[in-house]
Amino acid sequence: MKDLGRAFSFPFKDPNWIGKFLVGVVFMLLSIFLVGIFVLVGYFIQITQRVMRQEALPLPEWGDIGGKLVLGFKFCVVYFLYLLPVFLLMIPLIVLPLLAEISGDEDVFALVTLVYSFAYTLVVIPYSLALTVLIPIIIYRFAEREKISDALDLAAVIREFKHNWQNTVIVALIAVAIQSFAGVGMIVFFVGLFFTIMYAYVVSAYLTGALYLERKADVV
Repeated sequence: MKDLGRAFSFPFKDPNWIGKFLVGVVFMLLSIFLVGIFVLVGYFIQITQRVMRQEALPLPEWGDIGGKLVLGFKFCVVYFLYLLPVFLLMIPLIVLPLLAEISGDEDVFALVTLVYSFAYTLVVIPYSLALTVLIPIIIYRFAEREKISDALDLAAVIREFKHNWQNTVIVALIAVAIQSFAGVGMIVFFVGLFFTIMYAYVVSAYLTGALYLERKADVV
């Protein structure tokens, strides 16, 4: 995949990158209180869109907060729907212990809970891994036309993956690695935890847009 190095350096080529990052960190802090999550997600989607359009400065300005909020909310709906099977399968893990307490037959329910927990793990872990790998495609399909239905078209997502699976796996792995590494940013870089988390998601958003361009080039 081309331009991997640019994904890590592009933010610093924007003359206003410090200010843009600081505003992002403010929204990240507000996200702790469930305020600003949608705006941040919308901002990252806009980065992907600007890379897809091959704009010179992919970091958006922080104007039109309302537009970012709507865009982020729509994608959060997409992500929630993909996670819905995990939440639904989790319900018996909550209900079974309650039934055991009500019935008094704790040994039987304990066995049933154990068996179900094992089955749940066998289903959820592969599903979570698959979602992690496919999420860059899901994001750029949504970013292209901002339609929830495009991102939820699983058949189309899988077709895209088959045609470009090597680059998709690379992008997914880099995104997971850098987002995980951001958690120790305060220790490693001495620049602050939220700052490095912001950087990690900005890079991930760029990589998603670059993945779209690779796929588009293959089609052409």
